[in-house]
Amino acid sequence: MEFHIDEESIQGEYNRLAEALLLQKELVVNNARFNFTEIEFYYYCEIHQDAFTHEHNELAGNWRFHNQGFDITLRGDSGFGGILIRGVEYGNEFINGPRRVLFKIMNYLNQVHDLDNQFGLVNKPKEDSTIFKTFRHGLKTPNLNLPCDSPDYYRTASYRFIIKPQSFDRKQFEGSEKIAKGFKDKNLSEEFLGYHLSI
Repeated sequence: MEFHIDEESIQGEYNRLAEALLLQKELVVNNARFNFTEIEFYYYCEIHQDAFTHEHNELAGNWRFHNQGFDITLRGDSGFGGILIRGVEYGNEFINGPRRVLFKIMNYLNQVHDLDNQFGLVNKPKEDSTIFKTFRHGLKTPNLNLPCDSPDYYRTASYRFIIKPQSFDRKQFEGSEKIAKGFKDKNLSEEFLGYHLSI
Protein backbone atom coordinates (compact mmCIF):
# COMPACT_ATOMS: atom_id res chain seq x y z
CA MET A 1 0.00 0.00 0.00
CA GLU A 2 1.43 3.37 -1.04
CA PHE A 3 1.58 6.17 1.55
CA HIS A 4 3.59 8.56 -0.62
CA ILE A 5 0.91 10.89 -1.97
CA ASP A 6 0.31 13.15 -4.95
CA GLU A 7 0.18 16.68 -3.55
CA GLU A 8 -1.75 17.88 -6.59
CA SER A 9 -4.69 15.65 -5.62
CA ILE A 10 -4.97 15.67 -1.83
CA GLN A 11 -8.68 14.88 -1.63
CA GLY A 12 -8.34 12.09 -4.18
CA GLU A 13 -5.45 10.62 -2.21
CA TYR A 14 -7.45 10.79 1.02
CA ASN A 15 -10.33 8.97 -0.68
CA ARG A 16 -7.95 6.30 -2.04
CA LEU A 17 -6.27 5.67 1.29
CA ALA A 18 -9.53 5.74 3.27
CA GLU A 19 -11.16 3.15 1.03
CA ALA A 20 -8.14 0.87 1.31
CA LEU A 21 -7.72 1.17 5.08
CA LEU A 22 -11.39 1.05 6.05
CA LEU A 23 -12.58 -1.59 3.59
CA GLN A 24 -9.59 -3.71 2.58
CA LYS A 25 -7.01 -3.73 5.41
CA GLU A 26 -6.73 -5.09 8.94
CA LEU A 27 -4.27 -4.20 11.67
CA VAL A 28 -2.63 -7.33 13.05
CA VAL A 29 -1.14 -7.19 16.55
CA ASN A 30 0.17 -10.70 17.17
CA ASN A 31 -2.93 -12.93 17.48
CA ALA A 32 -5.40 -10.01 17.43
CA ARG A 33 -6.94 -8.46 14.32
CA PHE A 34 -8.49 -5.01 14.25
CA ASN A 35 -10.65 -3.41 11.57
CA PHE A 36 -10.36 0.36 11.16
CA THR A 37 -13.65 2.24 11.63
CA GLU A 38 -12.61 5.89 11.94
CA ILE A 39 -9.58 7.76 10.61
CA GLU A 40 -8.57 11.40 10.10
CA PHE A 41 -6.18 12.85 7.54
CA TYR A 42 -3.65 15.63 8.03
CA TYR A 43 -1.25 16.91 5.40
CA TYR A 44 0.77 20.08 5.04
CA CYS A 45 2.55 21.46 1.98
CA GLU A 46 2.73 24.81 0.21
CA ILE A 47 -0.41 24.21 -1.86
CA HIS A 48 -2.33 22.52 0.98
CA GLN A 49 -1.62 24.51 4.13
CA ASP A 50 -3.40 22.40 6.72
CA ALA A 51 -1.66 23.86 9.77
CA PHE A 52 -3.46 21.43 12.10
CA THR A 53 -0.90 18.86 10.92
CA HIS A 54 1.85 17.64 13.26
CA GLU A 55 5.32 18.34 11.88
CA HIS A 56 7.60 15.32 11.44
CA ASN A 57 10.51 14.05 9.36
CA GLU A 58 9.38 10.43 9.05
CA LEU A 59 9.28 8.50 5.80
CA ALA A 60 5.91 7.55 4.32
CA GLY A 61 4.25 4.48 5.80
CA ASN A 62 5.77 4.53 9.29
CA TRP A 63 3.96 4.25 12.60
CA ARG A 64 4.23 7.47 14.61
CA PHE A 65 3.18 7.50 18.27
CA HIS A 66 2.36 10.77 20.02
CA ASN A 67 0.29 12.32 22.83
CA GLN A 68 -2.99 11.96 20.94
CA GLY A 69 -2.54 8.33 19.85
CA PHE A 70 -0.82 7.08 16.71
CA ASP A 71 -0.60 7.80 12.98
CA ILE A 72 0.44 6.22 9.75
CA THR A 73 2.83 8.77 8.26
CA LEU A 74 2.31 10.41 4.87
CA ARG A 75 4.85 12.11 2.62
CA GLY A 76 4.73 13.83 -0.74
CA ASP A 77 7.33 15.61 -2.84
CA SER A 78 7.58 18.47 -0.34
CA GLY A 79 5.17 18.02 2.55
CA PHE A 80 4.35 15.78 5.51
CA GLY A 81 1.28 14.44 7.23
CA GLY A 82 -0.43 11.49 8.81
CA ILE A 83 -3.51 9.36 9.18
CA LEU A 84 -4.74 9.46 12.77
CA ILE A 85 -6.36 6.20 13.87
CA ARG A 86 -9.51 7.21 15.76
CA GLY A 87 -11.55 4.00 15.85
CA VAL A 88 -11.24 0.23 15.49
CA GLU A 89 -13.46 -2.83 15.65
CA TYR A 90 -12.26 -5.89 17.55
CA GLY A 91 -14.71 -8.79 17.42
CA ASN A 92 -18.01 -7.30 18.56
CA GLU A 93 -16.32 -4.40 20.36
CA PHE A 94 -15.99 -0.90 18.90
CA ILE A 95 -13.32 1.34 20.40
CA ASN A 96 -13.42 5.07 19.67
CA GLY A 97 -10.95 7.78 20.51
CA PRO A 98 -7.30 7.68 19.43
CA ARG A 99 -5.82 7.07 22.86
CA ARG A 100 -8.41 4.40 23.71
CA VAL A 101 -7.48 2.67 20.46
CA LEU A 102 -3.77 2.85 21.27
CA PHE A 103 -4.27 1.46 24.78
CA LYS A 104 -6.45 -1.36 23.43
CA ILE A 105 -4.02 -2.57 20.77
CA MET A 106 -1.00 -2.34 23.11
CA ASN A 107 -2.68 -4.98 25.30
CA TYR A 108 -1.96 -7.53 22.58
CA LEU A 109 1.80 -7.09 22.44
CA ASN A 110 3.87 -9.97 23.77
CA GLN A 111 5.65 -10.04 27.12
CA VAL A 112 8.61 -7.73 27.57
CA HIS A 113 11.28 -10.38 26.85
CA ASP A 114 9.59 -11.62 23.67
CA LEU A 115 11.01 -9.85 20.61
CA ASP A 116 8.75 -11.61 18.11
CA ASN A 117 5.93 -9.07 17.99
CA GLN A 118 3.81 -8.76 14.85
CA PHE A 119 2.40 -5.30 14.23
CA GLY A 120 1.25 -4.27 10.77
CA LEU A 121 -1.34 -4.16 8.01
CA VAL A 122 -2.65 -7.15 6.08
CA ASN A 123 -5.25 -7.53 3.33
CA LYS A 124 -8.80 -8.70 4.03
CA PRO A 125 -11.79 -9.38 1.75
CA LYS A 126 -13.26 -6.03 0.71
CA GLU A 127 -16.09 -4.91 2.98
CA ASP A 128 -19.35 -3.50 1.65
CA SER A 129 -19.79 -0.52 3.97
CA THR A 130 -20.71 3.11 3.36
CA ILE A 131 -17.84 5.51 4.03
CA PHE A 132 -19.02 8.73 5.64
CA LYS A 133 -16.92 11.90 5.33
CA THR A 134 -17.16 14.71 7.86
CA PHE A 135 -15.16 17.34 9.79
CA ARG A 136 -12.31 16.31 12.07
CA HIS A 137 -12.76 16.09 15.81
CA GLY A 138 -11.68 18.70 18.36
CA LEU A 139 -9.55 21.04 16.25
CA LYS A 140 -8.71 24.26 18.04
CA THR A 141 -5.63 26.35 17.26
CA PRO A 142 -3.51 25.60 14.19
CA ASN A 143 0.27 25.33 14.48
CA LEU A 144 1.44 28.95 14.42
CA ASN A 145 4.82 27.86 13.02
CA LEU A 146 3.13 26.72 9.81
CA PRO A 147 1.87 29.43 7.42
CA CYS A 148 -1.81 28.84 6.68
CA ASP A 149 -3.85 30.63 4.04
CA SER A 150 -7.27 29.50 5.31
CA PRO A 151 -7.46 27.97 8.81
CA ASP A 152 -11.27 28.05 8.87
CA TYR A 153 -11.44 25.97 5.71
CA TYR A 154 -9.15 23.29 7.12
CA ARG A 155 -10.93 23.33 10.48
CA THR A 156 -14.19 22.27 8.79
CA ALA A 157 -12.86 20.25 5.83
CA SER A 158 -14.27 16.72 5.43
CA TYR A 159 -11.04 14.91 6.26
CA ARG A 160 -12.54 12.41 8.72
CA PHE A 161 -13.72 9.05 7.34
CA ILE A 162 -16.05 6.71 9.24
CA ILE A 163 -17.71 3.34 8.70
CA LYS A 164 -20.29 1.50 10.86
CA PRO A 165 -21.07 4.53 13.08
CA GLN A 166 -24.38 2.97 14.20
CA SER A 167 -22.36 0.47 16.25
CA PHE A 168 -20.29 3.03 18.14
CA ASP A 169 -20.69 3.66 21.86
CA ARG A 170 -22.42 7.07 21.98
CA LYS A 171 -20.51 7.96 25.14
CA GLN A 172 -17.23 7.60 23.23
CA PHE A 173 -18.52 9.00 19.93
CA GLU A 174 -19.42 12.65 20.42
CA GLY A 175 -21.46 14.84 18.10
CA SER A 176 -23.05 12.12 15.98
CA GLU A 177 -26.24 14.10 15.33
CA LYS A 178 -24.25 17.21 14.41
CA ILE A 179 -22.32 15.13 11.90
CA ALA A 180 -25.52 13.61 10.51
CA LYS A 181 -27.14 17.02 10.03
CA GLY A 182 -24.11 18.14 8.05
CA PHE A 183 -24.81 15.58 5.31
CA LYS A 184 -27.93 17.50 4.20
CA ASP A 185 -29.28 14.18 2.92
CA LYS A 186 -32.03 12.55 4.98
CA ASN A 187 -31.26 9.00 3.86
CA LEU A 188 -27.53 9.37 4.48
CA SER A 189 -28.17 10.96 7.88
CA GLU A 190 -30.47 8.13 8.93
CA GLU A 191 -28.00 5.50 7.68
CA PHE A 192 -25.24 7.20 9.67
CA LEU A 193 -27.24 7.31 12.90
CA GLY A 194 -29.32 4.16 12.54
CA TYR A 195 -32.48 6.08 13.42
CA HIS A 196 -34.68 8.92 12.15
CA LEU A 197 -33.27 12.39 12.69
CA SER A 198 -35.60 15.33 13.26
CA ILE A 199 -34.02 18.29 11.49
